[in-house]
Amino acid sequence: MEFFCPSKKRSNGRAGRMLFSFVLLTLMSAMLFGSVAAQQPAQLSLADILIALRSKKVTLAERNKLIGDAVKTRGITFALTPEIEKELQTTGADPVLIGALRTKIPDEKIAQNTSLRSLTDPVTMPVSAPAPPDFSFYQKRGDGSLAKGDPDSAIADYSKAIELRSMEPSAYLNRGVAYLNKKSYDLSILDFSKVIELEPARSVAYLNRGNAFEKKGEIQKALTDFQKAADLDPNNDAAKASVQRLQTELAKLNAPPVQTPPQTVAADTKPKETVSAPVVEAPKAPQSLNIGAAMKNQAVKLIMPVYSVLDKQRNLQGVVTVEITLDEKGEVTEAKGTTGPKTLRSAAEDAARRTKFKPALSEGRPIKSSGFINYNFVVQ
Repeated sequence: MEFFCPSKKRSNGRAGRMLFSFVLLTLMSAMLFGSVAAQQPAQLSLADILIALRSKKVTLAERNKLIGDAVKTRGITFALTPEIEKELQTTGADPVLIGALRTKIPDEKIAQNTSLRSLTDPVTMPVSAPAPPDFSFYQKRGDGSLAKGDPDSAIADYSKAIELRSMEPSAYLNRGVAYLNKKSYDLSILDFSKVIELEPARSVAYLNRGNAFEKKGEIQKALTDFQKAADLDPNNDAAKASVQRLQTELAKLNAPPVQTPPQTVAADTKPKETVSAPVVEAPKAPQSLNIGAAMKNQAVKLIMPVYSVLDKQRNLQGVVTVEITLDEKGEVTEAKGTTGPKTLRSAAEDAARRTKFKPALSEGRPIKSSGFINYNFVVQ
């Protein structure tokens, strides 16, 4: 309702304001205490507050104070939504009155408007338990350990990743690379064979298994794997080079020995010299480290390839694998696309060459390294 104070034109503004204050306080007192039978003051509705704010009989500051005192004493019947708050501010509600309204929101309204609680005091949200480590966590941490030259930690994490997702070829591939770096050739062959079982067209799995067979001295098996890798991906230059190298070595081994004429040997009258036992040299530190898929984790600034509009229009997409070789400083010495659409390999190779890498470490010292990065071209 509107509050009117009877006055004459000759009455000054101060007298009118005093009269309005008296009437408003009287009404509020009556509403606050009510009759003896009621024993409960009525709460203020939104209409009550808006009507009081629009009255012109006293100053806006006095209106805000009187209404705020009444709100603190009696409470309100409505929820203070952002829309209602904006309406009250437009009508003339000051921050003190808005604050009083916020503290008097009915409990059931607060439950229905939990977002309003953030307008007053900060809400303590329940702290949920951290999610347990998943496949990606162990895979990523294993890649980091492999890149740092710590194959044991990498193998432990890849094994946990495999427990969580036993049909994921990448985990077996990376663990096989870690075993290969550790010179556990039989274990690496088992992992690469599992990759081939899960993904028979994975050229890089044949290439890595061929490397393991060659390290064991099983040249014919290594040659078979290198040839298979080259057949699956004619652009796999590493596989083709290994095929040519092993074929040359086998040709030398199968060549007939050179016949030399027999020579007359004079009787040896000199005493024979004592032959000393061969000196066993300590194993030398590796000159290069194969970190496989962990190459991506070595990137300080990973450059993504340019996906041309023409290639998108032609719907050319797929995963391009780029074999990358780094020197001791982390500089790219070679980047060669080995799998994926040929027309997309150039962009992926260029991105790999422009990527900034940190050097791989072996026993705390920088070392040459090799590995690969997969670039996924997808038409959105």
